[in-house]
Amino acid sequence: MYETTTAKHLNDYGEVGLRTLALAYKKLDESEYSAWNNEFIKAKTSISADREAMLERVADMMEKDLILVGATAVEDKLQKGVHDKIVLET
Repeated sequence: MYETTTAKHLNDYGEVGLRTLALAYKKLDESEYSAWNNEFIKAKTSISADREAMLERVADMMEKDLILVGATAVEDKLQKGVHDKIVLET
């Protein structure tokens, strides 16, 4: 319902250099959460080379069909001296 307006707000915030965050949730029953959490624990504790891919797959399982709550943004000022460090390394 508010997806178009929220997307515009996020875009506007980003264009002025703010750090943006979309807020959403998902309702799960206990069995859904338990099944997902088992997969998450396996991925999180894996020592295989594809650990990151496993974690991404598990996150993707949860990060769909979310209910949008809104969006927010904050100014993220660089700490003193960081700008000079970035400029020197690029």
